[in-house]
Amino acid sequence: MQAKIKTQPYEYFDPVFDGSYETPVDTEYNLPDYCPDIQKLLKCRVVPEISSYMISGDTLAVDGLCDVRVLYLDAKGDCVRCCEFTKDFTASIKLKSTEEKAVACVRASMLHMTCRAVSARRVDLHAAVSLQVLAVVQKKELITCAIDEPAIERRGRTFPAHQAINAVCHQFTIEDYLPLKNGKPPIESILRRDVCCRVVESRLSEERLSVSGAADVSFLYASSVDGSTLEKMTASIDFSQLIDCAGAEEGCICDLRIVTGECALTPKEDDVGENTGVSVVVKAFLLAFLYKACEVEIIDDAYSVEAPLELRYGQSAFTQVHGVVSEVLKKKCTLALSGEEIQRVLDLWCEQESVQSSWEKGKLTYRVKYTISMLYVNAQGRILYGEQPFDHSFTTERGEPEAGKCQTSARTDVWEYRIADKNTVEVSAETAVTSLLYAASSVKYLISAGADENSPDFQQFEKRSRFLLYYASAGEKLWDIAKAHRALLSDIRSQNELFEDSVPAAQPIIITNRG
Repeated sequence: MQAKIKTQPYEYFDPVFDGSYETPVDTEYNLPDYCPDIQKLLKCRVVPEISSYMISGDTLAVDGLCDVRVLYLDAKGDCVRCCEFTKDFTASIKLKSTEEKAVACVRASMLHMTCRAVSARRVDLHAAVSLQVLAVVQKKELITCAIDEPAIERRGRTFPAHQAINAVCHQFTIEDYLPLKNGKPPIESILRRDVCCRVVESRLSEERLSVSGAADVSFLYASSVDGSTLEKMTASIDFSQLIDCAGAEEGCICDLRIVTGECALTPKEDDVGENTGVSVVVKAFLLAFLYKACEVEIIDDAYSVEAPLELRYGQSAFTQVHGVVSEVLKKKCTLALSGEEIQRVLDLWCEQESVQSSWEKGKLTYRVKYTISMLYVNAQGRILYGEQPFDHSFTTERGEPEAGKCQTSARTDVWEYRIADKNTVEVSAETAVTSLLYAASSVKYLISAGADENSPDFQQFEKRSRFLLYYASAGEKLWDIAKAHRALLSDIRSQNELFEDSVPAAQPIIITNRG
């Protein structure tokens, strides 16, 4: 005999890969003829960018390139030069299962890098790119919420959760032309460039997700007037996207992530042949996880008043999303350089390393690591490079006692800086963080209940009526008493006038088994 059960569906995101993958990047580069010889290497900057990725079977294939810019001094030593090139990388990442509808979010960062000039015309580069990958598939679990058998007593409970609605990956391209502003001189070459996409606003409507944001562009270039004067420029390019998203509605929670992919900044000539602007092409990847609040009903225990039962249990993880929070973490840093007097700062920028976050005791704690890099001129007029890593911790009050997990994406920018004294620069940095706060609990529940009519236990089970006086201890659970004696819980409550879940004080309990 198998008891009839009722189920309710619960959908969730099952990660088929959640971690990092390392891929090497090694190359030798010979300077082209138009580049002067290297006298001194100042900085080799390698920025890994994702070009595309695709899931096929049990493999995530990733293609990308590293934008490499080697800043150096020429033979005269008074001018910053740059040789730039790209180096492709690929990765084939095995997933834990074959899924047709898996979606992924892939970010690239530098794990480690060494670069050296082996001669005045050649550079050796040895690096490793770290790919941070989250690939998920949406799955459905059928949860037992009721047992349709009058002779079976069941214990159930209801708790709040959030179930998966949809996961959508969307790729798009941002293109624009940025003219130089404020009377800046034309461009000879771009020495450093940074592009970062950010979401300003997102909105869910019926089956749609609308996203608006901006691609922030900054670059340092050498002026074509004399080839040595350095100029900086910043600009933002707005974008908006309307994405089809099945199941989306206003009440959903959206965990939205954006990744800046492959970028190209190309100087463009005007009518007189001068590079008075740049053409910008940026690939961007959007990944949206949608959740909706629900009530989950489970049966976690059962017994029969008529026959022994064989119970089978399952276990599932249920997610409760507490929200998505965004905030800006501000910090003043002191970049100190020993032995060199800072006469003038040519360029100063930030390179993100990592952000770690935790949520416990009502507090969000962030640990932010980044490096401040600087090109500067010393008192003797020599151009030098210096950098310093920083490691900061921030704690913000949530005003809630809950604790759980958090997934954080972050971006650190230099807001402003000033020369504090001859050896130090004071830098104001801002880290914009966005965190998904959630709790994941594993719950055991009943998936089937049945009795084997041919088993000895079934044959020996007594069906006659009985009357028993049981001495219960204070705090003893009524459910445990009823199950141990295979009595109806409702009978024990009514016959003993007990309306709580446990016995309030030590006392005798009347137990009857119906025939």
